[in-house]
Amino acid sequence: MKKDSVLKKVDYTEIDTRFSNKDAIKYNEFKDSSISYDEIRPFLDRLPPREIDLIELYYNEGKNQKDIAKIFGVTQGAVSSRLSRAKKRLHFLRKLPKITEQQIINRLSEFFNDLELEIIINMIRTTCQSKTAQLINEKYELVDEKKRMTQVKVRHRFGKCLTKLESEKKNNPDLEIYWKLLTFIKDNLYKLHEVKLPHFDRGAYALFSLHV
Repeated sequence: MKKDSVLKKVDYTEIDTRFSNKDAIKYNEFKDSSISYDEIRPFLDRLPPREIDLIELYYNEGKNQKDIAKIFGVTQGAVSSRLSRAKKRLHFLRKLPKITEQQIINRLSEFFNDLELEIIINMIRTTCQSKTAQLINEKYELVDEKKRMTQVKVRHRFGKCLTKLESEKKNNPDLEIYWKLLTFIKDNLYKLHEVKLPHFDRGAYALFSLHV
């Protein structure tokens, strides 16, 4: 028997399905009725723009990874990897306790000052300590090194907020959901952090055309 006759070409989506970890959304969950495209649509705007394009092209328009790779001028493996990352973000967003920013401000303002609320809100938005520090520094134009927020300062203040909530919820049972939200963020740091991949901006049609 010839060696070539026993070889089977395996698609990257099949590999992704076989080896995805327990926290990842499986490929079939998008294709089957268990999770519809409409169910993930509300969370798409929290993904990086390029990942939104990939999800739209792959799951909504039905293009295969090989065709998408040609569009962006990258390898099929790069598309598979980025899609896997997007699925993990969507899984995280679907499990995130559903509390609006206004609800957070209204309920927690009696326990935290404005800076602490800013840290809480931005950590929920970004899951990234360094990005949270950057956003606060830009908003308040903090240039003095002693006043500027850093990743270390954000981590310390966010941890103190979590500890305070854990204590306060003993006398305020309704704070449990807020404590769970902050704990979930703490356990999923950098889940929404975008890793810039300039090579995805190559290709004749790589213009974020779906969102212009």
